[in-house]
Amino acid sequence: MEHSLRKKTSKKWYTDSLTVSIAILIFSLFVNLLSVYYVMTVPRRVETITINRLDNSVDLHGKVTGKSMVGKFYTLDCGAYGKFLVSKEQYDSVKVGDEIPNYLKEKGN
Repeated sequence: MEHSLRKKTSKKWYTDSLTVSIAILIFSLFVNLLSVYYVMTVPRRVETITINRLDNSVDLHGKVTGKSMVGKFYTLDCGAYGKFLVSKEQYDSVKVGDEIPNYLKEKGN
């Protein structure tokens, strides 16, 4: 008789603490894998440019060794002296291999 009065208690799958813990673990692993995938596949373009201000502490000698455009900025590479920010007109008037222009040799403000 006692057996018939006792209610059968069946736990639902989502009330078991082990099942919930495993579900949380699987979800967190999925989120971590998605974040790793995002970091590995999304291209990031990071460019750093150092702008030198000429104060005539050194006389510039040599040639223009490179030209580059970073975003909307025009730069001239002057060997060991580094990159110099120039206007579009100045950028267009100089070719790689030319002597360093006089406006870069003048004392800055």
